[in-house]
Amino acid sequence: MRHHIGAFGLCLCLLPFAATARDDALPLPSSLPLLDYQSQLYPFIAGRAFAAQGWTRDKRWRDTGPFVMGTSYGIHPAVRIYYSPEVIAWLEGGRLGTVPDGAMVVKEMATPPAARYITYREMLEYLHPDDPEAVEAEMLDFLRKDGGLNWTVMVKDSAVSYGGWFFASVDASAKVDDFAPPFAPASGQAGDGMCMRCHASAAEELVFSALDNVEGYPGEPLNFRVDETWRNMTDQPPGRMNLPIQQRPARGQSEAALIEDYFHNDNAFDKSNAEAGGDPVRRPTANPDFVRTFPPVDGIAVEASAVHPMPSQWLDHVPSRPDGPQHFLTSDNCLGCHGGLGGAPSGIAMFLQTGPDYGEGYDISEYSEWRWSPMGLAGRDPVFFAQLESEFALLEKAGTGDLSDALGTTCLSCHGAMGQRQLQIDAKASPEAGLDPNAFKLDYMALHAPLTKAEEARQKAEGTFDYHQYGNLAREGVSCAVCHHIAPPERAEGQPDYNTLDTYLMNGTTGRFRMTEADRLIGPYSDVRTTPMEHAMGITPVQDDYIKDSELCGACHTINLPNVDADTAVPLDGYTEADQKVFNQAAGNGANFLKDSYGVTYPEGLTDFQHSVEQATYLEWVNSSYSEDATAQSCQDCHMKSDFRSADGTVSLDGITTQIATIQDTTLPEVANLLPQDEVNVPMRDGYRRHSFVGLNVFMVEMMRQFRTEMGLAQTQPMTYATNGAQLSIDTMAQQAREETADIGLSLSTGGDGIVADVTVTNLTGHRLPSGVGFRRAFLELRALDGAGKTLWCSGCTDGAGVIVDGDQMQLSTEFLDQQPEGAETPLFQPHHRVVTSQDQVQIYEELTRNAEGAFTTSFVHRVSHPKDNRLLPHGALTPGTPAFAAKFGESEVTSAFMKATLPEGGAVEDPDFTAGSDRIEYRIPLGAGIDPTDVTVTATLYSQAIPPYYLKQRFETAPEGPATRRLYYLASHLQTEGTLIEDWKLATGSATAKLP
Repeated sequence: MRHHIGAFGLCLCLLPFAATARDDALPLPSSLPLLDYQSQLYPFIAGRAFAAQGWTRDKRWRDTGPFVMGTSYGIHPAVRIYYSPEVIAWLEGGRLGTVPDGAMVVKEMATPPAARYITYREMLEYLHPDDPEAVEAEMLDFLRKDGGLNWTVMVKDSAVSYGGWFFASVDASAKVDDFAPPFAPASGQAGDGMCMRCHASAAEELVFSALDNVEGYPGEPLNFRVDETWRNMTDQPPGRMNLPIQQRPARGQSEAALIEDYFHNDNAFDKSNAEAGGDPVRRPTANPDFVRTFPPVDGIAVEASAVHPMPSQWLDHVPSRPDGPQHFLTSDNCLGCHGGLGGAPSGIAMFLQTGPDYGEGYDISEYSEWRWSPMGLAGRDPVFFAQLESEFALLEKAGTGDLSDALGTTCLSCHGAMGQRQLQIDAKASPEAGLDPNAFKLDYMALHAPLTKAEEARQKAEGTFDYHQYGNLAREGVSCAVCHHIAPPERAEGQPDYNTLDTYLMNGTTGRFRMTEADRLIGPYSDVRTTPMEHAMGITPVQDDYIKDSELCGACHTINLPNVDADTAVPLDGYTEADQKVFNQAAGNGANFLKDSYGVTYPEGLTDFQHSVEQATYLEWVNSSYSEDATAQSCQDCHMKSDFRSADGTVSLDGITTQIATIQDTTLPEVANLLPQDEVNVPMRDGYRRHSFVGLNVFMVEMMRQFRTEMGLAQTQPMTYATNGAQLSIDTMAQQAREETADIGLSLSTGGDGIVADVTVTNLTGHRLPSGVGFRRAFLELRALDGAGKTLWCSGCTDGAGVIVDGDQMQLSTEFLDQQPEGAETPLFQPHHRVVTSQDQVQIYEELTRNAEGAFTTSFVHRVSHPKDNRLLPHGALTPGTPAFAAKFGESEVTSAFMKATLPEGGAVEDPDFTAGSDRIEYRIPLGAGIDPTDVTVTATLYSQAIPPYYLKQRFETAPEGPATRRLYYLASHLQTEGTLIEDWKLATGSATAKLP
């Protein structure tokens, strides 16, 4: 069974359950793996053993909210709750103290409203005045047949989470979870965030129950408005359960036909999943252009069944610990409150509704947009894992394979930040556990909590059992608890009196960030409602402006790495001895911080090598006008948008006002034992910041969307049932590519034997273009068309695999950086061009790096020299050693060294037209005899390739037997690009078209 919580994030939760401490009791949830526990709990519930055991129940069936115009506005359907003896004893004791382990609350539920069951029972009692057993039996038959009987359950087990409850949703089939595609949240879960959404607002013990509801106690249950639209049961005789249409409101019409009840309707969730395409559609055969470019040699091509899959995202579950929160929790703890509401009858929050149905529109909630962002996908990124396999293979080839664990652990300090860091914390806190924090192995990324005893035994035999929770955390990538825990870097004792920037540069890069306390998460607002989060997880949200500081992003967007084949006695190419000392000392500071804080030593072997900045996105922003007060735009300003533009143009909002959390508050139907209003009423916020976090890597998101089965990703958001999260991420990237990346200027004149095209590319971003990992590239396509639309001349045209070709459609000799003419010092590559005169010359904006042997490499730790780096500079970029640079940054050797990583290298340095913010190129286009220049149309387009062909070739050749590399080959070779933003393996950004007058 799947658990689908739309509307109010209801208690349809996820993991294993327990029962009471009696002879007939079920085991506690913490005593068994999930599926083993579900296999015991679910038959107990679906078979109504609790009723047979005589548990106390509610006085009668009751509603949890109004029922109007055929629509339930309750938090749950109609309910009649059963209470284990321990719960009754706790209620009789005035709700004081704690509910004992093994206690259970079973919410028996049926299609609302409760009036239909009350009325039917009255009829049965009239028919069988002296036979209560017959009344009960026929009533149960009616509930099963017409009520769709199902249950939500709470089982107390203080060992499962901070809140101490296991929540579950059970249907009549008692079917346990299978975690199979198309993936749905588990039906039972410890500390489930979707259930906590409401239960955290309870005054005590996450329980709203009151004796007023319970049989045998004084008082009356809460009463809600119920109209007559439910009296439409045509299988009943005319009368109180089957009124004529003329006696039903709106002649029996429901409210949006009217609104389907999404609250506890598994069919509704399944329908959304089915409409999303279910199991993703993919090419039946590989892309022929791709296979022709990358022949499937060395056994790299595998069938779909042999692709190494990632676990379901719903197995990424780590709740807050019973004895107090650990630093890192998975996002499913957050999504109940921060996953939005998709329309009536639930309400709307962090959602833009475009149609009458629940979930029809755009889910802009924190959880949903993060989920399909590169940050949310970082722990599942197939390109990243193939890169690591290549790195390990290169280290083995060089005889330095002993560095693999250290390098992998370093890389996972960002890509698997929560798992890698929590392992370090736990290993230090509990040395007796025998955890090894110095080797976060890639195998951990495939681990999840064992679901059965057999699986548990297998993990223990393999020696991986103790690491499964860290795999759960790491697969979440850069998740909620990462950014909201980051604290500013600090100088260690004995360091120089650095300024703020240098303190960061020497202590805060490469994923080695400081953190707030485990029980504090930072955010931008001071007037927050803290009690529900404290109840649910033991965590207090606090205001801290650092969450809005670009430096926070710099923790993972400035990477200082070793170069393992460089001469350790000589500074790396382009740097002085003083510069090299700065980089190496910064690496040493990071290693010392980790050793002092967590006792780990893995970075120490890497500090023996010369270091350099491998990624400099944050530094590029600092060295730009975007970091200056008069023209300031932070990382968050661009990558956490405060506006919304739909791809079809139907929705256009300059600002967004919404609640940023949805909990049980006074806007929902009344419940007993609610916290005071001022502790639960969530305000509306102006200037809401979307958690979209996108750049131009459409390639990865498109790959993850098309291969959701292999990558373990669900398409349907469990709070809103929206299925377009991946598309919204891609649409946002498309907007950024189209409007916020580059501006192309194009002017034409006649000259020589044809046309002269003057092209200016202006960088609209706050960093270099492209930025990030060095293998990304952007290139200009300059195409001349005759009056019939036929291509006459093209620089930068490509084939279907994104390989740049010449006028004869032959791939350029420079494309794969592996052709070295005899006597040449370096393989062929495209230099930076000021003037382009032939179709085999292309202006490519890229960083090219070579290893110690002079071969071009995409390795992150063999970056010895850089014959070319002409990535477009941002506006305001300054050169160390100049008066302007000194005026902005002072005379610091630390700043000067790091900022050299933001500057061009190679031919661009000598190009007077390559300036801060733009580049100008002249194209000389020859025209054949008889061609009128005024009939020619010229188009200039800047394309982006996040994973260009030469990068893929190096992956496929370096580690062809690696499971991650084979998975990448399968995904890339079967990726459907036709009709997508990345058709022909390239993403268009700016473009301009011109003709001669």
